[in-house]
Amino acid sequence: GARLAALARATGFQARARVLGRPTVVPYGRRSRFVAQLDDGPSRRAAYARTPDHAEMSVWRARLGPRDLFVDVGASVGLYTIMAAELGCEVIAIEPLDRSREQLLTNLALNDYRAHVLDMALGAEAGVAAMAGPDASRAHLSAAGATGAEPVDVTTLDAVLGDRRAHGVKIDVEGAERLVVDGASRALADRRIDLLQLEWNMQSERNFGETREPLAELLASTGYELCRPDRHGRLRPLDDIGPGADVFARPMGPR
Repeated sequence: GARLAALARATGFQARARVLGRPTVVPYGRRSRFVAQLDDGPSRRAAYARTPDHAEMSVWRARLGPRDLFVDVGASVGLYTIMAAELGCEVIAIEPLDRSREQLLTNLALNDYRAHVLDMALGAEAGVAAMAGPDASRAHLSAAGATGAEPVDVTTLDAVLGDRRAHGVKIDVEGAERLVVDGASRALADRRIDLLQLEWNMQSERNFGETREPLAELLASTGYELCRPDRHGRLRPLDDIGPGADVFARPMGPR
């Protein structure tokens, strides 16, 4: 039944979007709405499922509550930002690409949600870098002079947080996750990040020539263990650090 409902939802979106030739507002999460565009992969996912990353988002729904601080690094069009805002969280959304950030702001306004949206990227240190990629959903930090590269301001997660505690941080930056974690050394050492979600696919190797092992070692050195959620959103210790679905990192032992 759920599969048939999902198929009907996807088919209906495709039909409306193609006939109308414009973005379509779809229900999202438990009580939110989202602007889905046929030619935009991230926003299209909202049209196909009210909870696109079911296992990962189930983790956050079980742990986040009103006034908790959630930092969405690589927020794109706002799938996780809208989820956290719906839960009543204080949200800092970080998205350097103009088109994605504009859609994010549209989705916030559509729901009358608030978030602090930063027009920059995160890295190991502050400065200016370049971003390049085949499209907005696959853009990543790149060497200056790369084809289609655009300059972006870069800051660190430590600078964004200051002395505050983050109840949750999601990092999806097309393989540059280690750089973001490098820039959070003070917060991690102080155990001021309760839980991190990290993209864990092959993009680090494709875009930076680096496996996930250095990132896993960096997190372990700061006292964080890696887990992956089951389909019910329960975190299970990770026994293979090879590429795959998103992983979560949580502090080991007492804080």
